[in-house]
Amino acid sequence: MQSLHYSKDIARFEALAEEAYSAMYDSRQPKDFAEDALMNMQKAIDIAVEIGFQDEAARLTKRRDHIKAVYDHQFRWLK
Repeated sequence: MQSLHYSKDIARFEALAEEAYSAMYDSRQPKDFAEDALMNMQKAIDIAVEIGFQDEAARLTKRRDHIKAVYDHQFRWLK
């Protein structure tokens, strides 16, 4: 039952990260949204690691790294 609660937390933080990532594209200050996306994705990763969901943690880490790479490549110069 506890892992269900954690799974919902992972999904919630991942959804918040994806929402911030999408908003980054429409913002004049994408850095704030990139930071929110990365922070929420890291929270999801931390929960996945804590409960032993290594495959989920790896998937989320790959996505987090992608978000960071996109920001660095497309938006960093906007600051």
